Amino acid sequence: MPELIDRLRRLAARGELTLPLPGRGATPQRHRALLELGRGDLSLARLAEAHTDAVAILTEARREARSAALYGVWASEAPPGLRATWDHGRWWLDGTKQYCSGAGLLDFALVTARHGEDSLLFEVDLHHSGVQVEESVWASPALADTETGTVQFRQVSLAPQALLQEPGWYVSRPGFWHGAIGPAACWAGGARFLIDAAGRTGRDDPHTRAQRGALEAVAWGVEALLEVAGREIDSDPGDEAGQARGRALKVRHLIERHCLDVQDRFGRATGPLLLAFDREVTRQYGALTLYLRQCHAERDLALIVE
Repeated sequence: MPELIDRLRRLAARGELTLPLPGRGATPQRHRALLELGRGDLSLARLAEAHTDAVAILTEARREARSAALYGVWASEAPPGLRATWDHGRWWLDGTKQYCSGAGLLDFALVTARHGEDSLLFEVDLHHSGVQVEESVWASPALADTETGTVQFRQVSLAPQALLQEPGWYVSRPGFWHGAIGPAACWAGGARFLIDAAGRTGRDDPHTRAQRGALEAVAWGVEALLEVAGREIDSDPGDEAGQARGRALKVRHLIERHCLDVQDRFGRATGPLLLAFDREVTRQYGALTLYLRQCHAERDLALIVE
């Protein structure tokens, strides 16, 4: 929606999307900033997190983000997928990329594509005539304003320097797992919004107070998780100890579980009132429900002990 992207541009213009880079000594502050974005608006946070992740990826690739441009990261490998070919000194992208957040809203995206058996990452100007956003089939009102959809790439021509690093670099770098905690920080912010709202109902019976106490305990636990994870990243930014993947998956799992607990306790604390009559609560609750599914559940849990 134009309003959402205008708000994102205003945040960028004020420097509020210039977050500390992962592993540079202030990662807990990065996590906190993402949490606060989610606390305010999960749709905005979803696009903001992707932009800040793209900036971090470009920095890791020894590139600079283009001035005043808003970025996404389109790395879903859902079929049929995107293919890259090399011909006449240029890269050419053809195919379909699904789950593209900000399609039709953003300026650039970091996009994965297959080249034979290799996975490559490209910086793509989304104003290219060959980048065509399909009419949305998004059925849910949750996160609909992020314009997440399917994008067709038809003979999108790229200069050689559009390729970022060597094949497989995107998922093999430590920053991939450092950055994977970013969405979880946004989920935590969405849960914090609900915890804040639960305190505004005026209900003060013992059962409500007990649920609100539990909610505040969950909030403290989630923030502690993000703080500790940030410190660990800063202590080993190059992942010499090989803990980055396991840490990210554990944090995402724990925050997902905490957020689900918040949603359950929120209803118990407030009853149907806010979910039925408060549009912003309903919007954030629905957005959190859908956004949490970016956690891959048991597929991720199995990797922790692989």
